[in-house]
Amino acid sequence: MNNKNSGCAMAIGGILILGALLWIVGVALWALAIVVPLVGLFFGVSLFVEALKAHNSNQQYRAAEDELEALVQDASFDLSETIIRWDSLMLTKGIGTALEGKEQLAESIHLQLRATHELLEVASTPSQQIDAVSNADALRLKAQSYL
Repeated sequence: MNNKNSGCAMAIGGILILGALLWIVGVALWALAIVVPLVGLFFGVSLFVEALKAHNSNQQYRAAEDELEALVQDASFDLSETIIRWDSLMLTKGIGTALEGKEQLAESIHLQLRATHELLEVASTPSQQIDAVSNADALRLKAQSYL
């Protein structure tokens, strides 16, 4: 008789152990049902904050880029005016200026002015544009010192 009762006890014990395991799995699933949305919410908010930072950074970059473009256009306009005046000086051979009798120097500066103006037009990266504007302003001041 003991063999028949112990089999029944083992079945009941197995059912209780299986029930306990399923209860633990159920608690774990409830915990995951709470944790997963909270983690998702946290990552969603962090992505939103990062996107906001990137948007603000992009606006600042565009503002700086627009300011640099205006600077390039202004330098190009100033250099064009200097080239026009220098063209007139080349026609008159510098008579009445400090370049009178120095045609080679005048021609050299004239070529530099045109090359620098061309560099201003083709500069595409911000560092190239800054260098071109700096060179254009320096050359323009040098050229105007002779006028």
